[in-house]
Amino acid sequence: AIFTMAPSGCRRLSPLLLVSQLHVVAALLPHGLASRSQLPASCTLRRSDSPRLQEYDLGRPTFDVLEWRTFRREAILQYTLINRSEQLRIIFFSLSAVASLASPWLAQELFPSDGSIDALSSYAAAAGATALFSFLAYREKASRGAKLRRLEREFELADFTVEQPPSALAGRGSTTTLLALRDKRRVVVVYGSAERLEEMTRAAAIYRRRFTQSGVVLVPVPASDVSKPWPSAAAAQAEGWLWKPRDEAAWRDYFTSLLSGRVDSVALGSSGAWLALSLKGRSCGSGLGLPPWDELLGTKLPPLRRLSADEAAVCTSAADAAVLAEQAKLYDALSRNDAEAVQKLFLPEDDEEVSSLRSLGRLDNWQVVLADGVTSGLRLSSADAYISADSREAWSTGIETPRGGVGTLLCTQRWKNVAPEGSSEPQWRLVQHRTIPYTVDLDAAAALRCDGRGCVALQRSTPVTGPPGMPGDGRA
Repeated sequence: AIFTMAPSGCRRLSPLLLVSQLHVVAALLPHGLASRSQLPASCTLRRSDSPRLQEYDLGRPTFDVLEWRTFRREAILQYTLINRSEQLRIIFFSLSAVASLASPWLAQELFPSDGSIDALSSYAAAAGATALFSFLAYREKASRGAKLRRLEREFELADFTVEQPPSALAGRGSTTTLLALRDKRRVVVVYGSAERLEEMTRAAAIYRRRFTQSGVVLVPVPASDVSKPWPSAAAAQAEGWLWKPRDEAAWRDYFTSLLSGRVDSVALGSSGAWLALSLKGRSCGSGLGLPPWDELLGTKLPPLRRLSADEAAVCTSAADAAVLAEQAKLYDALSRNDAEAVQKLFLPEDDEEVSSLRSLGRLDNWQVVLADGVTSGLRLSSADAYISADSREAWSTGIETPRGGVGTLLCTQRWKNVAPEGSSEPQWRLVQHRTIPYTVDLDAAAALRCDGRGCVALQRSTPVTGPPGMPGDGRA
């Protein structure tokens, strides 16, 4: 998880305290919580190009003397750009080790001894200094090698190919490399079994509009050969946010080698792994399991442009309309700071996630959460709904715009149909409500989890990183 209980969760957490994060970016956070230009398509230069053109081929192998192996040119350039002091330290410690080793001989040549200086002590001091500087130089070199190998694994993804399936938005499908998607799309690659990818696709479906707003496409990589797509894949591909990997064997080899020796291959397939690439093709997040979509969107994959408070809801069926009608009731109550009306929309059951978070900190009831009136005038736009195949569960999302129209948040609700089996009219009751800042160029540091009892405020714990060996994190 990206968020944990705030360290100060045991004390009174004022709703206004968490507003400060969006105030920093001139945005107001409700609930008491805390254009990129389109560039021309990149081309991969052929090895037959002239030497001058090859200077611009960032994928060209370049031999590195210290590591005694080749790296992609862009990996070496990226390392050189962000780690200049480390290279200077390697040179300094190496020269110091050589100077220490030669110091007894130099001292004897420059200052001939008259016997008053103990030669044994001089050699011992020189040996100690040589060992110390050699160790420091080796440590810096090892750190440099680890960073280069990490960057190499990250930039290797540029050569992988994906297929954009035909869709109503894109028209005819096309095949492209991840290199060509730089400055155009963010990419989230998810690896796992077919069952795990089906679960991922269903969990991600409610955020399909957010993927468009953030310029994100998903690439599922099956852990084994799949004879036919999982049930929810076809709809996601038709909507344009789920793309296909080409040469799946190469993708599988990449993930297997990436975590070889760290995670069992069988366990990796069943649990899954993921990594997110920024517009620049850099890794901006990675982990095991499935991505926490709203947290990932709010932290590393924010919207590319300012979101409109007037964007209409998407309603494609009467079933969706029923869910969105209940969502509208929730925001009507929030905008009026009506705690009683909010509580009536929830199931009289405690949410498991909220309960687990409550044990680590503090849960404020709805009267406390809404007491300061920070949700007064709250507006909801860009609403969307997704209903499970058995029509017993539903999810809704939307963009919250606080009073004043500055700053936006991403909300997600989970609903349960409490109508008897076989009933033609669903009765949706709210199970959980969650929200997180979702604003251009803002890396959210706070989030909210709520059920019928009230809300728990969360603060950012650690960067969105996976286990050792996963590609490094960078700015989205």
